[in-house]
Amino acid sequence: MVEMWKLFVVALIAWPDLSVGQEYLATIDTWNFYKVQASGQMTNANVKATCQAAGMRYPCLGSGSDGCPSHYWWTSDCITYDDAGVSCYTHTVLSANLCGTTDPRQCQPLDDTFVYILNWLWDDSANGVNYESHTSALHGADYYNMYALCADIGECMSAPCQNGATCLGEMNSFTCQCAPGYTGTHCEDIDDCISAPCRNGATCLDEMNSFTCQCAPGYTGTLCERDIDECASSPCWLGGTCLDHVDGYSCICPKDTTGRHCETVAFAGECYEFSNDAATHLDAKQACQAKNGNMVDVTDDRQQRFLADTIAFSSGLILFIAAPCDLCVLLDSNDNFLGKTAPCTEQHHYVCQSALKLCEPNVCQNGGNCTSCFAETTIFCDCPDGFGGNFCEINIDECASNPCQHDGSCQDGVNSYSCACLSGFQGANCETAPGWCSQVQCPYGWTCEDQIFYFLCTDPASAKRMTPYECSSASCPDGMYCTMEGVASFSCKAAE
Repeated sequence: MVEMWKLFVVALIAWPDLSVGQEYLATIDTWNFYKVQASGQMTNANVKATCQAAGMRYPCLGSGSDGCPSHYWWTSDCITYDDAGVSCYTHTVLSANLCGTTDPRQCQPLDDTFVYILNWLWDDSANGVNYESHTSALHGADYYNMYALCADIGECMSAPCQNGATCLGEMNSFTCQCAPGYTGTHCEDIDDCISAPCRNGATCLDEMNSFTCQCAPGYTGTLCERDIDECASSPCWLGGTCLDHVDGYSCICPKDTTGRHCETVAFAGECYEFSNDAATHLDAKQACQAKNGNMVDVTDDRQQRFLADTIAFSSGLILFIAAPCDLCVLLDSNDNFLGKTAPCTEQHHYVCQSALKLCEPNVCQNGGNCTSCFAETTIFCDCPDGFGGNFCEINIDECASNPCQHDGSCQDGVNSYSCACLSGFQGANCETAPGWCSQVQCPYGWTCEDQIFYFLCTDPASAKRMTPYECSSASCPDGMYCTMEGVASFSCKAAE
């Protein structure tokens, strides 16, 4: 007896990934076109089945648009799209969009693609293109395992773009090209920054129906329109003048004072630096020693009065001055700057002291005399007349106060200035007006009016004049020109 072996085969079915074998080609009108891998003979039935299995629709050889009637190889089972007047044939329209040519045989992405064409040949062939051989109208029944042309509805079909934007379809997505003044994925938001509302270099951040200005350093306000006044806190001490800058300030210090905040002053051969912060007596003492100085030691009434006047003028602070035994002595601004004891652990402002000595070398310019203190970390320059600045490097502009009157022009010199006056004006500052009517004579019987820079002649009997007055070379003094101001009036002005 012959035993028969039976072989059982277990078939494992793997469901295909529909996205495999699909290549996005282009978006035309509202349709995304793909080339999809087919299996088997490239007939119309297989092209249709391949597209449907991928969850897509299928185009015909013709576009089906209004200008392309059904005899251009189109049937109502196929999609209809706007071919934009390129051609009635799908391969040609795709070639123009993909490759910039209306010859699909020259368009590599369309290689071996077949499109549905009803009742073309008896064998149900789809119509194909081959790039390598540069041939078209391939009979699908003669080809196997090529690509079907398929299409699905593009994201632009739902008209997602708002406010007049043009929708650009992409593979399974879209992009809205916003009209000016709009922004957002759907161009739904007005771009509130388009008018550039932020000032002084600020960055405008568009928000929904509003905007925010990110100000550059030194500016504030809704539109960053205000320059922050860094001088508002009065940072300059001892009578210093604060100059506000963008995102900063500087101090112009009075004579015999220096420092970023004019906190250091010279007096009677000594240098005094007033602190900007408060500290205990021990910390203040160590801070002064770190500057190569010591805490101020009040030894006479004149020094005490100087310190009191300086404190009152600048800040009105209470200052440590000495530390006898376990108690410290303060100069109390609330009690006429009399000495007052207090625990040394309290925190108060303080003054450091250092002896002034000549600089080595002299760093002051333009003949200035140099002294220094705190181990030459602080320098004073005693500048000659006409010069200023920390190192006497600035030639003081005596014209800055506009001393010349009546439009006179100022010429700056070293510790001096001179004024060039307009014609007729006199004085060091052009302060004396010409007094035209005492120097000139209008026509007989006319009145003279002094206008400071010029004079006016007027005929009081203008109503009786038969003809208007006409300017001549004799009307005005030399160096002045005549201008008619009416029928019976003229002016004389200095020639420019």
